[in-house]
Amino acid sequence: MQFSKRKVWAALMAGSVMPFSAHASNTEDVYPVKRVTIVVGFSQGGGVDILSRYIAKELELELGVSVVVENRPGATSNIAAEHVARSMADGHTIFVSSRSNVTYGALQEQPRYDFRKDLQSVGLMATVPNVVVAGRHTSISTAKEMVALAKAQPQSLRCASSGVGSTGHLLCEEFQQEAKVEMVHVPYTYTDQAFTHILGGHVDAIFISLPAALPYIRAGAVQAIAIAGNERAPSAPGIPTFQEEGLDNIHGESWFGLMVPAATPKKAVEKLNVSLNRVLAKRQLREQLSGLGYVLPSQLNSRDAFEQLIVEETAHWTDLITERRIAPGSH
Repeated sequence: MQFSKRKVWAALMAGSVMPFSAHASNTEDVYPVKRVTIVVGFSQGGGVDILSRYIAKELELELGVSVVVENRPGATSNIAAEHVARSMADGHTIFVSSRSNVTYGALQEQPRYDFRKDLQSVGLMATVPNVVVAGRHTSISTAKEMVALAKAQPQSLRCASSGVGSTGHLLCEEFQQEAKVEMVHVPYTYTDQAFTHILGGHVDAIFISLPAALPYIRAGAVQAIAIAGNERAPSAPGIPTFQEEGLDNIHGESWFGLMVPAATPKKAVEKLNVSLNRVLAKRQLREQLSGLGYVLPSQLNSRDAFEQLIVEETAHWTDLITERRIAPGSH
């Protein structure tokens, strides 16, 4: 992405009248000036963490400073989101956002932060298909079998997630709505806790990102049921989609993007966007992440395009939350 001298001058002039501190103004002229921290709201080893560490390593080369990943799990990543929203707005603290952040406001009577107002978009990192897997203790091997069992024995199947409002929870609710079945939602604090209980036979199924589930699927530790996406995943071509199983309206792709505090200087945000796009264009990185189940943007992804995705996601999932009467503490 190239900027004309006129546009750069306009950005500098706009920044000069905005209420930034002297430190922020200096940062806008020379960015970055210190270590950059990417804050992930999920535990180490999960799908979001894996992606973030790959991106961080390449961003370090682009930005010329140390880029580290900091894990702040809890509240389906909204603890981390609030932390970044309250951080110094100088571009050195970045948040990895996901679907659970756009639903936060709809689930809380008194939100601790405003996702749309307190953070601003940098760009999309990747999307990933989600997959529903069942424990080996169940007799489920296909989506049709899962629907049939749930209809024959309402509220007998236990669907785990990393918490109320998480992608796993919302997809479980959407599955119930689409299939016209009733299941029991079992929320955990972290995804790895939920997955451990799948392996141990304490809960029956979980909607989880494909990158996080792939090692267990390939090892035969769980049964992959269906991909919640528009097409089969190249990294797991043997898993059918829900559409193939007759369930057409399950919005399965998760997304992850970079965001910074709302008052971050424009020039710093633009440099981050340009650097992110350069990273995402690297062939070796694309091949590595594709093999792990991630889908990287095929074109330059602008801040505006990412913001539009957030708008559409907010509308869709807020409607589902209302229709399903989901509230904090609901199972």
